[in-house]
Amino acid sequence: MNVLVIEDDPRIASLLQRGLSDNGHQVTLSANGCEAAEIMLGGAFDVALLDILLPGMDGLSVLERVRSKRCKTAIMMLTAVDAVPKLLQAFDLGADDYLVKPFMLEILLARIGAISRRRQADEPPVLKVGNLTLDRSRRAVTHDDKNIHLTRKQFDMLDLLMRRNGLVTTREDLIEAGWGYLADIKDNTLDVYVHGLRAKLDAPERGNQMMIRTVHGTGYIFEVS
Repeated sequence: MNVLVIEDDPRIASLLQRGLSDNGHQVTLSANGCEAAEIMLGGAFDVALLDILLPGMDGLSVLERVRSKRCKTAIMMLTAVDAVPKLLQAFDLGADDYLVKPFMLEILLARIGAISRRRQADEPPVLKVGNLTLDRSRRAVTHDDKNIHLTRKQFDMLDLLMRRNGLVTTREDLIEAGWGYLADIKDNTLDVYVHGLRAKLDAPERGNQMMIRTVHGTGYIFEVS
């Protein structure tokens, strides 16, 4: 899983990074609330571990900001004290879970796994953006009920782009979706696949309604005009 750790204590952040990485997770660190909000909105994370007390912007404000921007990342609040009013506020703002520090790594990993399973169970098998429909159960993509034939990699990349409709999807996240986390894929290989996907989505008979727009130096945005 792709995990964002938002923690300003270097010792705790380092322990979390090592423990999560040793268990096969990809970890990104942030120690500042303002920075963390932008990172979360710009990347496709499965889970964010969000401390409440942060410099720049506190954890509750980060939570409120990303949820207002339709960020669907599962968010687990981390707090050094069992502050019930703040935790209740966090749930009202869209938090998925919480842990009170100090905690055992095994408990954290179990809670992350539980969040992942809940999210997968709740995720609808069919995505629809405008007149474009992606059906995961049938591995089928249609526009106005007309089939669009995609390769496996194109399907998986489109799935990610549609889930992040209107938000930036990084090149790294698209490579992970199409080839896997450990794949060593050159930038021009990804560009070729995105070009092919664009060509199939933006065919003239569909009125050029769909667009994968390049965000130079970062990745792509899927939009419907």
